[in-house]
Amino acid sequence: VWQSYKIFSNMLSTQTVRRAFMPMRSMSSPVGKLREPVIGLIAASVRQGSFNEKLVLAAGKVAESKGATTKVIRLDGAHELPLYCQDLEAAGFPEAAKKLKAEMASCDAWIIAGPEYNGFATPLFVNSVAWASRGDPQGEMYSTFKAKTAAVISTSPGGLGGMRALGSYKELLQNLGVTCLPLSVAVGGSFKAFKEDGSLEDGQPATMLDSLLTRLYEISREEANRSAACAIISSMKQAQTAGEYGAIPGQKATVSW
Repeated sequence: VWQSYKIFSNMLSTQTVRRAFMPMRSMSSPVGKLREPVIGLIAASVRQGSFNEKLVLAAGKVAESKGATTKVIRLDGAHELPLYCQDLEAAGFPEAAKKLKAEMASCDAWIIAGPEYNGFATPLFVNSVAWASRGDPQGEMYSTFKAKTAAVISTSPGGLGGMRALGSYKELLQNLGVTCLPLSVAVGGSFKAFKEDGSLEDGQPATMLDSLLTRLYEISREEANRSAACAIISSMKQAQTAGEYGAIPGQKATVSW
């Protein structure tokens, strides 16, 4: 059912398909429940003037241009979190960790921009994820990360743009069940990489970022509407009007999925 929906999911907003599905208005259809995805913006650095915070905000604008709603998830509060230890968790789950978990869980996908610390993800991000991966209800391990997709990007003043650390961010997230898009974007020369309005300068990094976020938007939109999409297909299978195009008069139309 879901695979059938994916074939036409990108066409649901077109006038042609809307006219084709006019008969469905008489059904108890969930079409009105379709929504745009919510994409969280996470900078793995909270340094004042952080280039990666600037990059993730620029990426957020691109995602919004696709139709997504964005939500900034700041890790400032993570400074209140001690280095993760199970003894500390047993003594009481920190409020800052509860807030972080709730904010991350409220999104359908994330854009994560992080600098390179000795070729690895930042300690701030690793510790934040460690706490966010805990505190789940019994039998719901890694619930904060369930069905999430992430685009991982980076920037730095150097020519490699933080490229060496991208794999470590992805590996950590994938261990928790997150689907990380294969394509990444590393923007070198941070000091001259941005326009005055905060967007990336025209060029290959901007083009790659647009391509990456188009894919993230498409996947997160499908995930955000998974339940509604399956209900739409089920309704179509049961509708009297479904499959009637080209039917021979007097014969009952059938639908095969």
